[in-house]
Amino acid sequence: MSDTEHDDSSGEPKLAGILTFPPEVVAALDEHCAVERLPRDRAICEIVAEYLRFKGYLRARPVRAHHAPQGEQPEGH
Repeated sequence: MSDTEHDDSSGEPKLAGILTFPPEVVAALDEHCAVERLPRDRAICEIVAEYLRFKGYLRARPVRAHHAPQGEQPEGH
C-alpha cells in the first residue's frame, strides 16, 4: 500500500495510517480547534499547510480554505 490513498467521498488524497502526537501537542491542538471552531482533521491540515508554506515547500494557499468564524473575513478578501 502507498503512503497516500484517495478518500472515496471527496477524491482528495488521504494519508494512510494514524498520526500520534505527544499529550501536550494534543492539548494545544484541542485548544486551537475550540478557538478556531475547526474539526481536528481540518486544523491539522491547515497547520501543516501553513508550516510548509513558511518553509517554502508550498507556494499557494490550498483551494479549499476553511470558512472564517462569523463576522470575520478570510485572508485575502
